[in-house]
Amino acid sequence: MAYDLHGRNVLVTGASEGIGLATAKRFVEAGANVWALARSRERLEALSAELGGPPMLVPVAADVSDGPAMAEVTGQVLSELGVPDIIVANAGISLDARFEHTTDEDLENVYQVNVFGLVRSIRPFLPGMKSRGSGRIILVSSVIGKRGIPNYTAYSGSKFALHGMLDALRPELDGSGIKAGIVCPSSTESELRHRMKRIGPRQSDTRIRSHSAESVADAIVKMARTGKREMVLSSEGKLMNWINRIAPGIMDRILARALVK
Repeated sequence: MAYDLHGRNVLVTGASEGIGLATAKRFVEAGANVWALARSRERLEALSAELGGPPMLVPVAADVSDGPAMAEVTGQVLSELGVPDIIVANAGISLDARFEHTTDEDLENVYQVNVFGLVRSIRPFLPGMKSRGSGRIILVSSVIGKRGIPNYTAYSGSKFALHGMLDALRPELDGSGIKAGIVCPSSTESELRHRMKRIGPRQSDTRIRSHSAESVADAIVKMARTGKREMVLSSEGKLMNWINRIAPGIMDRILARALVK
């Protein structure tokens, strides 16, 4: 049976732009109330006004990379709004840099947002979800969280971490009524891609096609309704992972020729 989204409370991180923004809009269109978390209060308030204001969209200004601030904000959310029905952990940053050019600082910055930020967005709400006996947790990963590609050592590693954590989390949630899934888009046209930091030789751009943020948001809403475990969103990504499973050495050579100058 499909999970009814009408009246559900949905926490979306990274909600001021890109996939997070599109996801917030899609959930409001589906009749849900969205708690939109991002760093820019100004953007969130503008989005809230566009979508009809609270309770349809409640701005929650916070930086997921700031541990103490997130602890304070999630505590306020729990006391003032309660436990979300659905969490979409989407906030993320990227880095275009080869392994040898990836500094400790840059690696830490990516992991603070993509990994620690995700944990800080979910962990405070798990006890309440378990007590209630229901919930949806959706992580936004990437195709390159299943197969690393050149120039994305930090980003790929951070997204691989999400798959490992989710594999460990699912058995812990067995029988709790909480379902957890992960969405893996390929390249997506969003502000994240255009403002990512680049160091050294840039990766060759040979992508066949890019997703729109709206198409990824549609997949996230579908996952919330169906409780699917994983969605790889592009035929290109599915093909890459299939080749990698049966002939990883061939995949290495394909990526070297296509993406390394």
